[in-house]
Formats: sequence, structure tokens, C-alpha cells
Amino acid sequence: MSCARAALTTRASQICPTSRARNLVRAHDSAKRGMSRRPLLLGGVAGVTARLGSGFAANAVEAAPEKGSTAVGGDAPAAVMSPAVALVASLVPGQKLANGAFQVVSVERVPEYSVAVAELVHVKTGARWMHCGADDGNNVFNVAFRTTPTDDRGVAHILEHTALCGSEKYPIRDPFFNMLRRSLSTFMNAMTAADYTCYPFATMNTTDYFNLLGVYLDAAFFPKLSYEDFLQEGHRLEFASKEDSKTELTLKGVVFNEMKGAMGSQSARFSRALSAELFPTSTYHHNSGGDPVAIPDLTHDDLLKFHATHYHPSNARFYTYGDLPLEATLLKTEELALARFDKLDVSFLEVADEKRFTSKQQRVEVNVPTDAVVPDQNKQTTVSRAYLMVNQIKEPDAGLENFALVVASDLLLSGPQAYFHESLLESGLGSGFAPGTGYSSSRRETSFAVGLKGVAAEDVPTVERKIEETLHKIAKDGFPRERVDAVMHQVELSAARVSTNFGLGVAFGAMGTWVHGGDGLRPLRTPQNAAKLQLALDADPQFWQKLFKKRFVDNPHEVTVVGVPDAEYDAKLEAAEKAKVAAIASGLSEEKKKRIVTEAIDLVTSQDAPQDAAVLPTLKVAEAVPREIKKWNSDVSRTLVSGTIKKPVQIDAQPTNGVTYVNVVFDMSDLPDRLTPYLDLFADFVTELGTKQRNYKDLAQYEKLISGGIGAGVDTRQSLDGVGATEVFLSMSGSALDRNVSDTLDLMTEIATGANWLGESDRVGLLLSRRAASAGSGVASNGMQYAKAFATSTISPESELDYRTAGLPHVAMLQRLAREKKGGVAEVEKALSEIAAFTLTSDKVSRLRVACVPGDAVEIAVAGLEKFLGKLPAGGAAAGKETTVTDSLAAFKPNPSRAFISVPQQTNYCAAAYKTVDYQHADSAPLYLLGHALSSAYLHREVREKGGAYGGGASASPVEGIFAMSSYRDPNTTATIEAFEKAAVWASVAGNLTPEILEEAHLKAFKAIDAPLAPSGRGASLFTNMMDDASRQTFRDRLLDCTVEQMRVCATKYLVNQTPALAIVGAPANVDKMRKAGYLILNAEGIEIKEEVVA
Repeated sequence: MSCARAALTTRASQICPTSRARNLVRAHDSAKRGMSRRPLLLGGVAGVTARLGSGFAANAVEAAPEKGSTAVGGDAPAAVMSPAVALVASLVPGQKLANGAFQVVSVERVPEYSVAVAELVHVKTGARWMHCGADDGNNVFNVAFRTTPTDDRGVAHILEHTALCGSEKYPIRDPFFNMLRRSLSTFMNAMTAADYTCYPFATMNTTDYFNLLGVYLDAAFFPKLSYEDFLQEGHRLEFASKEDSKTELTLKGVVFNEMKGAMGSQSARFSRALSAELFPTSTYHHNSGGDPVAIPDLTHDDLLKFHATHYHPSNARFYTYGDLPLEATLLKTEELALARFDKLDVSFLEVADEKRFTSKQQRVEVNVPTDAVVPDQNKQTTVSRAYLMVNQIKEPDAGLENFALVVASDLLLSGPQAYFHESLLESGLGSGFAPGTGYSSSRRETSFAVGLKGVAAEDVPTVERKIEETLHKIAKDGFPRERVDAVMHQVELSAARVSTNFGLGVAFGAMGTWVHGGDGLRPLRTPQNAAKLQLALDADPQFWQKLFKKRFVDNPHEVTVVGVPDAEYDAKLEAAEKAKVAAIASGLSEEKKKRIVTEAIDLVTSQDAPQDAAVLPTLKVAEAVPREIKKWNSDVSRTLVSGTIKKPVQIDAQPTNGVTYVNVVFDMSDLPDRLTPYLDLFADFVTELGTKQRNYKDLAQYEKLISGGIGAGVDTRQSLDGVGATEVFLSMSGSALDRNVSDTLDLMTEIATGANWLGESDRVGLLLSRRAASAGSGVASNGMQYAKAFATSTISPESELDYRTAGLPHVAMLQRLAREKKGGVAEVEKALSEIAAFTLTSDKVSRLRVACVPGDAVEIAVAGLEKFLGKLPAGGAAAGKETTVTDSLAAFKPNPSRAFISVPQQTNYCAAAYKTVDYQHADSAPLYLLGHALSSAYLHREVREKGGAYGGGASASPVEGIFAMSSYRDPNTTATIEAFEKAAVWASVAGNLTPEILEEAHLKAFKAIDAPLAPSGRGASLFTNMMDDASRQTFRDRLLDCTVEQMRVCATKYLVNQTPALAIVGAPANVDKMRKAGYLILNAEGIEIKEEVVA
């Protein structure tokens, strides 16, 4: 599970409105120095990605080769080395660096990625260091420690939090969160994985890099680890009224509440159980994040001992990436940390291999929570089969087999043509793949799991049989080579796409094996492994059969876990917690009660005490932030002509590395409003139903073979000046290697003109069933998003449209459609065919965009789009006298909500939203900065540190004209809402907002605005939101010229004494309390829960 420190704060920067489109774009394009990098292939080739138990989503499975590399049968391209790469490539093994403190162990060029990698050892302590030299100004640092839990008390996770709460050189409260607002970092985080903890950051500013380096090193190696910080971040006993020992005793703590939320879903509980059963004897049996049941057993002394043994240079792996010279970082690290340590024997921390089963295991049943919403009460069981596979540290052919199994996982699971899609999903036995489905190589021993959720209990044996039959079929027949070729094309395409987080991808991908003494270059080996796989397939026609026989059919280390739903699961946990606390309370002496009261008072005193943040380094806005926007020189002068059709096209000629991106926007503003609930289904199903030329399986296979994917999304474009009408549109997009652009645009034409909106009833039924199950299970885990969506939908017409198409009404509609089966399918088919007739015509095309390298690629794409336009029907259906989407938006009347949505879970998500002003209004920029200021200077302290929520903050969305405050995994409800109200008042009082707070708000704002942007996205804000250079520059000037008084006035004008829209997604135990507080009570489908009247 992700135990990511950065997740603790709610983002206070959302300039663009939230988009439901697959390709989200940032409204303010960013400036960066250096070139963006190609992305690593994260979590698999192109298919289902999942982890068993602990681990975090940033973990890379493999990296992908670039076009023309040995992965697809060609020679590696010759490349001219940049100075940063050449400097690393010039190093030689045995060479000493940093005045002899480090010695070079190995040097390797990786031309497929235009990088060179050196591995070093710290002579005195044995610490390992890997540096990846690249022509990239987004420089990365990461230090990781092997952390191997032996129980579920969460010591590694709580230590990760507590280490960042102050250190020897920076003894103030929470330097980490202070640095978030004193830096222009493009990434700051801390993470606890299943077997290591890491502290990464990235920045494009050299001064910032060394500022953060000093803070991170001091936090990791010399943290305070005070008892008070342990109580705040880990767990503590506290009376409901802190100073009154006669009030109810409660359990609190940031990590405690975080993990109650993290483990509060069926998916999380089932995945954890699956991991525990697959790894019965090793460290992976335990929950490294901590189980809320066990977390209260951890002591402060345990934390101190764990740090002393695990956070030592001898147990550390350092990673750096980018164009900064390595020597300077080595010297600074030696000076600030490593010189103070001697070598320590850390062999006792080595992770033992799992003891492999010698015979098949019995099926294991575990209780799991029910999903918040289910379409069929009789089908709530989950079943999965998992296999332990490759030992990546000890097996000689681990690289090849690991890569082959990644490819196999894609062929088994990804898309309607995949083998398990046919045998499991199309069987109707379940509603979707089970949690944990997929291949995981994030740990030293890899695993594969597959199963179904939404299964009738009596069908569990049938699911098991189908899993075995499918695997035996591959062990007998192998995979057709053309299917493998389609996956390898995705590997090639993935590598060609230019990304801004390449360095971080390598950082995360390396650690899973490197911390165990394995290959640190694992994320960069894909070109070699892909080439090896192609050669192996050429040399041995039985390659796949042998692999499946070895890893599946003849593999005795397999487990089958059945998740049995328990509707009272969360209630039982709550009752057990209350009973445990009550038992503690009953045995408290007066002296102990006084100690609990004293600790609570001392903690609040510490939290309220002034902090001298001046001891921390900081950037200065005047020095670090340029006034001028970055201009991308989009060409908007061209017009596409196809016969009598003329449409504007935007050309963004950018270094996209041989990949072309196209977008076509269809205006949907005059669509009948009665079709609005089906818009997201239309966008999602556009490539899922086949066409007149190909059935849906052949379509999926062909799309995979020639393109990077074709998709669609429905979105809105609000007027920047608040005067013009809102545009509702469908954006159809696609990407392809330059050589395949014509074929991809032909396929887009085929889909737009000939999708099987009618006649694929079985397929539509399956898609609805899966979507209903996914939506129902996601309500609890997406509680904050649903709370904010509900609140904003009552004050903004555009948000109301979004909520109708993707909020709780959509969840409820999906359950109804799934229950109605044939009737629901017929309803959807009719609606989607109507939407297609209204929308997919040349008349409705409003604009098009091409992003690619300059030259021939532009003209090829333009010609393809002209052909696309010419093939579309000229005119479509008309709404007539029906109410249109535009009519509905215009008729909207705000009515701020006050609602509590009851969802099975143990924590709450609170939201308050205010309608403000349009993007071009003079107050828009001060409000944007106010969101950052309130998050950092008030809500972090009140909601997280004092209230115990995992996160809390404020955000202003200038384009939407919405100001929102929210909390995440929060033990509180009305207390947090009161904190929101007090935050507004606090900001309105002269003297509370200071020049220092404004300076920090500026840094946080421009960190978001000027974040790295991939070439494919440069100019997208102009295309999507009509945000031209002049409007962007005006907004930027207003930000830089904003004063403290302007922020204060905006708080007074727009927040104080205003009626916010309130919504809380929370635990059922709070229903009575919230009803008494005057809240409308709804269930997880958005349906009102009436108060039971006792006769």
C-alpha cells in the first residue's frame, strides 16, 4: 500500500477544472530546462497492474526500449552523448571520488535511454550509490533503507512519518511540510514499501536541490523522533475533551487513521490476505503500513530501536539522476551525514526467501468488508489464485523470465482479446477481476494472481476450474506470435513517449531488487530482456509452453483465497476498538489519567507553539520565479479543408520523439439533456463494442498493434471571463508512432463512423456489470472526490453536470442497469446510439489538434485528419424542442448542500465549497494563493496535526470559480467543518496572513504552474480551455503582484459569512449525530435515508 508522505496534504492547486477525459491537461503550460525523458513502463507492459499486499504504486516493473532498439529487432541507435552523460561514461571502476570517500564499482552506458549509469560504494560505511547521468534538468535524489517488518504494528511506516517531524539541524516541527512551501520541487515524498522505506525528491532548481538534500539527509540520519511526534503521527490515547478525564477515552494518530482508511475497503483487505497467505514465513506476510488493530501496540522505544538498526548508511541505497555533476552531491552527502558513521553489520536485515510449498495448499477463506454498493446481493464473494514465481536475486535467468511473465500477464489480462477476459469475465461468473489480479515484480520474489469478484459462493469451484483450464491451455498451445508482437509494439511505443518523470521511474523501479543486493539497473534492462525474449521465441517454439509448465502447472507454491463478505465487518472493528479502549479506560489509575491529560495538553501546546522556520533554507520568489510565461508557439493559423468542410486545427510542433498525438473536439452543447446521464458510458464504450468491419476483440487487437490507443472523454469548457456560454464537448484522441499515424487515423474514422452501438448486447451487459461493480466498490476509497463533487454540484452548473455523469447518481444508475440486465442493456444501447447520431458528425467538429515533431509528421497527420473529416456524416439528429444540455446549464439554480453520505468504512471525508469568480477576474489570482496559504498556515495544523486526519487543505480552481476545503481519512466530522469556518475567519483577520506566508504560497503556486510538461501537452491549455498567452500572462502577473491585503480581502469577501456547500462521506456510526446536526442523510447511491420512526 502506498504510504506516501506527500499524500498527507490536499492539493491546493487546481487551475483547470477537473476533467473526466482520459488525457488530462494542465491549464498553465510549464517551463523547464533540459529535455523531457521517455517514460518507464510502470507495472506491466500495457495491461492490468496490481500488487499483492504492501508495496506502492510508484514501483516500476520494467522499463521499455525506444523505437529502433534491440527490443524490436533493430540495432541500438547511435547517440551523441550530452556532457552530463559523457561525464558519467568517462568514469572507470576503481576510481575514487569526493576526496576518496567513494569508489566507482561499475559504469554502464544505456544508449536506448541516452543515459550512463555508475554504481559506487562509500568506502567507510559500505553505503551503495547509483547515479544516472542524463540530459535532463529535473534532477532526482532518493535514499532508501531496507526495512523489514516482523509484525503488523507499522513501525516502518510510523518511523517514515516521524523522521520528517524535525531533526538535529532543523529541530522545528515538521520540516518536511515546511519545505513543501519553501521549494519549487517537482516531487517531494516519503514512502513505505513492503520491504524498504525511501525518501525521494526532484527539482529543476540547483539551489533548491541542495537545500532539499540537506533537509532530507538530516531527517533520515539524525531525526529527533520525539515522544510527542510519535503520539501525533503514530497513536495516542486521548479523552474526548482533552482536559477532562471523565469524558470518553479515544484512540488517535495520523498513521492510525490513515491505515483505518487504507484498510477500509474490500479490495485492500482481500489483497492483504492474499499476500499473507502467499508469503506465510517471510517479511511480506506482514502489513508494513500497519494494521489499525495492531498499531496501538507499538511503543516509542520500539521506534527508536528500529531507526538505530535500519536507518544506517550501511543499510542505505542512494540514487541520483539528472544533469547535475555527481561530485558535488557526493561531497555534500559526505559532509552532512556519511562522515559521521562507521560500518555496521546489517546482514541480520537480509530478507529470507519464502519457504516454497512442496504440495498444493487448501483453499483459505477470509472475511472481508462488503462493497458500499453491489448490484446483486447474492454475488459478493471474491476468489483468487496466486502463484509465487521468480526469485529475482538468486535465479540466473531472472531478467528474461521476469520480462516474459510481464508480457504474458498482458496477454492474459489486458483487453477483450485476453485469455482470462474470455474464460472468466465473459463467463458471467463474476463482475470483474479480483483485487490483486496481475503480475507483481516489486519484491525480491515475483508473483501472479488472478480471480474474480462478485461471485456467487456456489460458483467458487467453477472459477478455480476455469483458471486452471486457461493456464493449462497456454501450457499446451502457447501464445500466437502476432499477439506477442502487438504487446512488443506497446513496449516500443511506451518508450518513445516523452515523459517528465523518467528519473523518478528509475528510482522506484531499481529499489525493489537493489535493496536486496540485486541489479540496480533493472528498470533499464528492458531493451536487453526484450531482445532476449525475441531470440528465445525464435529459437524455441515451445518457449511459452515450457514457461507456463514451470511457473504455473508444475508450481506447487500456489494459494487460493476466498473472500467471504461480512456486512458488519467495519462495525465489528469499531466495536472491538471501543471495547479495547473501554477496557483500558476501566483499568486506568488516577495517575495514568492525569498523564494522558498532560500528554494531550503538551501536544497541543507544541502544535500551537511558534516555529522558527527561518532555520530552514528557502528559495526566493524574486530570484527563482520568472515573470514571463513559457510560450509554446502553437500555430492556430491553419484550417483543415475536406470538400466543403472547413475546420480550425492547432499545430503544436514539439520534440515528441517520433510519436504523433491528435485530438478532435465534437460540440455536444445541443444534445438533449435526457441523454446526459449516459455521456461517460458513451465515451468509455466508444472503442469497446467493435465496428462494422471488426468485432470488438479484433478491434482491440488491431488498436494495440498500430496505435498507442484511441479514446474519448466528455468535458466542459467554461468561459474565462464568466460571460460566454459553457461548451460541453467530446474529445476523441489517439496517438501513434509516426510510421503508423495514417493507419491510426483510419481506425479512428472506422470507430467514429461505424461503432456497433446496437447489436452487441452481451458485450454491453458485461461492460455494465464490470462498471457497476467497480463504481460500487470505489465509493469508499474515493470518498474525498465524491464529497467535493457533491458539494460543488449544488453551487455550480458545470459541476452539477459532472456530478450527474460521474457522481453518486451515476453509481446508482449503474446498479439499476446491472440489475435490470436485458432491460438495462437495451436502454443503454438506445441512448448511446442516439448520442452518436447527435455528436459524431462533421458539423459538430469544432476544432482539431496535432502535436508531433516538425516537418513531414505534421503534414501526414493533417492529411489524415482531413480524410477523417471527409468520412464523417455531414449532419446529425437535432434536439428539436427538447431541453438541451445548454438549456439545463442555463436553468441551474444554486442551493448549497448540507449532506452526509453514509458509506461502510471507519473514517470520514469532509468538504466545503464556495462559488467565487471567473478566471479573468482580478480576485482569481489572490484566491488561488489563498488556497495555498490556508492549507499550509492553518488547515494542516488544525485538521491533520490536531484533528488526526491523514490530510486536509484548501484549493482554488480559477477556471471553475470554486474555492474548496477538504479533509482525507478523517476521524472527525462536524469538528472539521468548524475548522473550515474558522480558517476563513482566521484569514480575514489582519495580521494572520503575513508576507512570509504569501511568499510560501507563491512558491507552492508556481511549483504547480511551472511543473515539467511533456512535449505532447505543450499548448494543450490553449486548445482545451482557449487560454491564450495573454490571459496566462495576466494571471501570472496578478499572482506575482498579489499582496497580503488582497488575500485577506478575498477571504472576507468570498468565504466569511457565506453559506458553503457542505458534504461528508463518512462512517455509518455518525448518521444519528449528523442527522441531529441538520444534515441530509444519503446512502452510497445518493438516495436519502429516512429516519426510522419507532411506533
